[in-house]
Amino acid sequence: MKENKFKQSGFEESVWVLRADEQFPHIIHLSAHINDTLILCENTDTLQNFKTHFLTRFEGTDEGEVTEYLGCDIVSNRAARTLTLRQASYIRWILAAHSMTDANPVKMQLEPGVSLLKRDCPAQPGWHCRGWHHVEHPE
Repeated sequence: MKENKFKQSGFEESVWVLRADEQFPHIIHLSAHINDTLILCENTDTLQNFKTHFLTRFEGTDEGEVTEYLGCDIVSNRAARTLTLRQASYIRWILAAHSMTDANPVKMQLEPGVSLLKRDCPAQPGWHCRGWHHVEHPE
């Protein structure tokens, strides 16, 4: 990526930024994870030109507008200028992996603005924090 003038974003090794130049006159953001690549640009012409150029250098396909990336469902509403990320598919996968698809949902109230961090994970014997999204018991 560096030989193509991309620079790492600084906070994540798999996220790259290409500053605007003569060939691509708008900033391009690229996220790569194994065989999934997400390319973002505010201008559709620049985006299409970059994707065409990118696919001449790397093997791949243009799957069109993204609807899912790394376990997140992505819902774009261009008219409202909103982008919503949902993890419903990932949650269903976790439930299936732990034979909990028939579990009864329980409403849990959180105060607005509450952030759950790894350090907030309950420290119980035999339990392990797995990121910020769930707690897993080894059995």
